[in-house]
Amino acid sequence: MQLIKVNYFRIGNVVLISLLGACSINAPKTKQELSQQSLPAVEIPQQFQGGKKAVPETVPIDDAWLKQFNDAELNQLIDEALKNNPDIKVIAARRSQSESLIDAATGAQYPSVNAIGNTGGKVGSSGTGTTGYYIGANWELDLWGRVRTSIAGAQQNAKAIQADQNAARLSLIAGIAKAVWFARGLQEQARLANLNAHAAKKQADLVAIRERVGASSLADLSAARIGASQAKEFALSSEQSRDQALRAVEILVGRYPKAQPLKTSALPKLPNPVAPGLPADLLERRPDIVAAEARVNSAFYLADEKRLARLPKISLTGGFGYINSQIFTLVNGPTTNLGAGANLMMPIFQGGAIEAQIAYQNAEAKAALANYGKVVLAAFNDVENALTGEATWRERSNELQLQLDEQKQFLARTEKEFEIGRVDQRSVQQQMMKTNSTEISWRQGKIDALVQRVNLYLALGGSAD
Repeated sequence: MQLIKVNYFRIGNVVLISLLGACSINAPKTKQELSQQSLPAVEIPQQFQGGKKAVPETVPIDDAWLKQFNDAELNQLIDEALKNNPDIKVIAARRSQSESLIDAATGAQYPSVNAIGNTGGKVGSSGTGTTGYYIGANWELDLWGRVRTSIAGAQQNAKAIQADQNAARLSLIAGIAKAVWFARGLQEQARLANLNAHAAKKQADLVAIRERVGASSLADLSAARIGASQAKEFALSSEQSRDQALRAVEILVGRYPKAQPLKTSALPKLPNPVAPGLPADLLERRPDIVAAEARVNSAFYLADEKRLARLPKISLTGGFGYINSQIFTLVNGPTTNLGAGANLMMPIFQGGAIEAQIAYQNAEAKAALANYGKVVLAAFNDVENALTGEATWRERSNELQLQLDEQKQFLARTEKEFEIGRVDQRSVQQQMMKTNSTEISWRQGKIDALVQRVNLYLALGGSAD
């Protein structure tokens, strides 16, 4: 008998430990666990590989990156967009939705109170002539942590939704910055293209005069007129592109698209290069990674909730009721009753439904984990591309600046040669067109370098403002 008692004692301990374990809920997965489980074959470095070239006057990666461009008009347009853009209203609605999901899940941990009633004459609404009401309360005892697990899952799901909205807001700000700079570039391109069209027309007129006096051939005249027509066509195309870009800015800001010119065509100075050797854990602040991480935890919490559904549900109940009938004679007339009790519901056979739900949710959790790995790899790719892309565009911008400086000097020398009669006006017009075309390329290179810096900020995460 002693042996049997000891065995019972041990069995009781096992049951008690199991129950205590069931009462607690699992903690969210750590980032290290997520990385190891989602990318087991990938060796994640401590620092990003790109951008390690030593350069002078670097700046640290910091939040509020928008201010580094020191662009007053851009800041004003973004402020306006954050008030008027329809996407901002969608973001606000999604945030409210995520908070409501938490409130809905949290309500399950409190008692629910309901009331029902019935009244009428001898027939009444039920055909019994009965009048009565009942007020009852029901409270599920969360012994195994099912309700708490459901709440934790809802919180993680809400975190994912909010991260998605943060990403959408960042994308909007970055999109406006790129659109504004692109529109400025096209504004200036249209102006320079019209100058080129005017210069090409003037050059064709000069060739026509030379052809009349026999100094140029008809072939030279045809070539000049073709060049003038091409320059005019490019000017018209540039004007159309400029207006489309301006309308795109207005749509992002939340205005009617009427192609209102921007206040300036000037481009902001490109900030200094970022400090080399950026730590890889900067990615932890990226909204898409935060959202993917939260969805993994939410999926695993939901899987736990499905497993806990196999355990008994114990609820405390209480209520107060009143009943009276005009047809049936009740004992002692109308009666009232106050009572309390407990309910136990234990799933015994559900035709495999619970097991199927568990299997489904386990597969969903595995998919969320795999998607997390996919998002992390894409984030590393974004950062490495942005680091090398910015360095390349910075060097290309320097080369374009050199070309523009040399072309301006070439134009100045040509104008001096014209003044002393060494060349005619055709050479001056030709160099003016080359200078304008070089400036168009230089401005586009500067815009590309600015866009690459914005891409780097987006890749690394962090707030724009």
